[in-house]
Amino acid sequence: MSLNTTALLDSQYIRFRDLLQERSGIYFPLEKRATLARGLDEALRLSPCTNMDAYFNLLERSPSTHQEWDRLVSILTVGETYFFRNQGHFNALKQHILPEIIARRERFNRRLRIWSAGCATGEEPYSLAILLREMIPNLASWNVTILATDINREALSRAREGLYSTWSFRGVEKRLHDRYFSQVGNRYQINQEIKQMVNFEYLNLIEDYYPSLTNNTSGMDLIFCRNVTIYFSQEVTRQVVGQLYNCLVDGGWYIPGSSEPNLVTYKAFAYRTFPGAVVYQKPQPEPGKKLVVETGELHRLPQTRPLTMTKPTAAKSRPQNGLQWPNAYKDAQVLLKTGRIDEAMTKLYEKLDQDPRHVPTYCLLGKIYANRGQFEEAQHWCERAIEKDKLQPEPYFTLSMIYQGQGMVERAIDALKKTLYLAPIFVLAHYTIANLYLQAGDPKLAARHLQNVKRLLTGKPEDEQIPEGDGLVVGRLDELVEMLLANLA
Repeated sequence: MSLNTTALLDSQYIRFRDLLQERSGIYFPLEKRATLARGLDEALRLSPCTNMDAYFNLLERSPSTHQEWDRLVSILTVGETYFFRNQGHFNALKQHILPEIIARRERFNRRLRIWSAGCATGEEPYSLAILLREMIPNLASWNVTILATDINREALSRAREGLYSTWSFRGVEKRLHDRYFSQVGNRYQINQEIKQMVNFEYLNLIEDYYPSLTNNTSGMDLIFCRNVTIYFSQEVTRQVVGQLYNCLVDGGWYIPGSSEPNLVTYKAFAYRTFPGAVVYQKPQPEPGKKLVVETGELHRLPQTRPLTMTKPTAAKSRPQNGLQWPNAYKDAQVLLKTGRIDEAMTKLYEKLDQDPRHVPTYCLLGKIYANRGQFEEAQHWCERAIEKDKLQPEPYFTLSMIYQGQGMVERAIDALKKTLYLAPIFVLAHYTIANLYLQAGDPKLAARHLQNVKRLLTGKPEDEQIPEGDGLVVGRLDELVEMLLANLA
């Protein structure tokens, strides 16, 4: 059934507009109502529904991982991209940003973590992988993570396949094309050495929590989020950018699309201009410390406090009912919920002064440091927790995430086995080890643990939070498990 754009009633426009923003972040103000109507017309014709009300009901009751959501988001957004898009950004990376990071890490831990948020069909993260392969001769001795996420599962499937038409190569050097691609029919297959450098995962910037060890979004050195927030309202953009800020290590870099720079939105960052590019850097913690890049014009902005998804409360606030928080540990938990991480850490150290045997404090410190990408410090605190109590599963679980972040998959699996030995109903440990078994090429063991997750989630309310899940709820985890099981099938 086809829908004439004039047939999109006021009530329908409002319902679809609000549902889309709530579930995907995509916002259609009044001046884009006709665009929304045309997209809905196309999506309705491809759906099993015969009218707009039925289509709305289908979307409303379906999870955002459902194929109808995939189709609608794909229709309403421009997924077209190409390799090395916006040469100004890649020149800034090649000539200024990456050389500094590589030189510093070469003598330290040889670790580099990059996130392509909104990766579409994969040209952007593969371009980053090729750039690193070109710049780091001894790349095999480095621990490189390139995480690529998107809300569109069809696009992710095409990205994992790594087959591209000539249209994706406009502007690409012939030398790079010949070296990293091989012709298959009338398309080109990316080489295995580049493909294996990139991890493609589903992630919804609106519904999912980040930074988090559970989805590998913490401790990033560089985040590409280009031409994603152009679909969001200003309020949602501020929220997303605030969370991405917290995913970066101190001194980490954020690169938005060329049409997205907005000083109000990015006021937590210091910004720098390069030829053809404006990029943003998370300030170093030391007051007044000069940023390390040698070229480019530096502009410091007046506010350097990260944006958060919720409004921070005043530093001296206490519960309005007159009760005092029982101890510094609970103070820290409340502060973490409002994004006030440094204050929370101060409270945790205060708690250790009060009670050096309080194992949850050691565990939480380990988790905070791991989310910041400070894996050595994180490992120290987890090991201290284990020294205090070898029978607590939480520090082993956090250690497994730290090992993942360092590329040590076998050690991560061993830590998860210890976690599950101590706590067989630790649902997130089952889910995490299933993902690791998939990476290791053992789908049978992966499926077994995914089925354990399904069993452990049975009968639980969809909005119940998963222990150690950083805000992950039962319904969302169940969706993710279904996606993995479908891929295995």
